[in-house]
Amino acid sequence: MRIYVLPPDYKGSEHYTVKGKDVHYLTKVLRLREKSHFTGRDSFGTLWDLTMESISKQACLLTCKKLIDKPSTTTDTLPEFRGPFPEIHLYQSICKGKKMDQIIRQATELGVQRIIPVQSQFSVVDLTGKEDERTLRYEAIVKEAIQQSGSPVMTHISPPITCKDIAEDWNHRGTACVLHQVAIEQQQDLFTILKKHCTHTPEKPFGLVIGPEGGFSDDEVASLIHAGVYPILLKTNILRAETAAIASLAIVQHYLVDSL
Repeated sequence: MRIYVLPPDYKGSEHYTVKGKDVHYLTKVLRLREKSHFTGRDSFGTLWDLTMESISKQACLLTCKKLIDKPSTTTDTLPEFRGPFPEIHLYQSICKGKKMDQIIRQATELGVQRIIPVQSQFSVVDLTGKEDERTLRYEAIVKEAIQQSGSPVMTHISPPITCKDIAEDWNHRGTACVLHQVAIEQQQDLFTILKKHCTHTPEKPFGLVIGPEGGFSDDEVASLIHAGVYPILLKTNILRAETAAIASLAIVQHYLVDSL
């Protein structure tokens, strides 16, 4: 573990009692003992210097001090780069099996600000009636990924939406691109779009819209283009949905980081 993510109900108190699964995680998986020092982060992204004061089977009592400087003691080495990170939003069409879990985990490790699961026409998985259950699962994956990677970005999972709702959710807050699986006339080069974004609106968010295994329908792409989303095509091999998501995110993030 690079950093411990404090539960959402932690509000900055000097002492905090950890209960539930986190007790097993801290004491059995990480083997932390009384008086162990480690670094935590709350739901707002604030870093805390944590001390394990006492341990029982049901709870751990922590002493919490807000970090003013960089962490002096951690359970592992935190990454040297602490930001600024570009604000990237990932609209990911829901994929089957563990592919969606993989995308969420790796997007969180990269430092994506927000992940929005999308129910599109060719999505194999239907979350109707399971939205809350799946969101809780995704949030657990995000927490594990932040703890593993030490990411300073508190990635948030939004409730699932349909493809037709993307335009309203994005609401022209910045530049957005949709990866399309075939070449069409309106497509632009990804780096051209990134350069334009960095030149004219570098302070605004960047959005990526990724399709499911079967890609987006022509109507869905046309609707996104009409809403001002740029269609792009990665000009190499045919990529799986999970590969396309992480490859495009890595390209966008590194380009934007170098421009900050």
